[in-house]
Amino acid sequence: MKFLEKLFSQESRATPESELQQAEREAIIDLLLMAIYVDQHLSLAETKEFDHAADSLGWDSSTGPSVYICNATDRARTARISEELTADFIAYVAERLSENSKPRALELLNRLFQSDGLTDKEKGFLQQVRVAFGSA
Repeated sequence: MKFLEKLFSQESRATPESELQQAEREAIIDLLLMAIYVDQHLSLAETKEFDHAADSLGWDSSTGPSVYICNATDRARTARISEELTADFIAYVAERLSENSKPRALELLNRLFQSDGLTDKEKGFLQQVRVAFGSA
């Protein structure tokens, strides 16, 4: 019953997250997945924060979120191969976000990093994202 309650309660409430376009939700998921791998340390705290963030965004696609996340994880891992691929990945995320959704993406990214302590690599990545978003 909780599943049905959750399913139908999401349809009726209007939140800032529900105003996001699906491409923006996907871009934020991509960004958060990339962020998880930045310091080459996957923590339980980051995983929980990612799950919370993903749940808060909602989903409006025929492809389920778990399928999208599986494919996006592979893209994020591939983007870590070089600084150039990482920059391209961040630029692609930025292209899909509106000016209104970029602050939300940065907020969720910051929460993810703070969940287990901000490392130097994460600080650098956060700065790179801010520059790409035009908010440095």
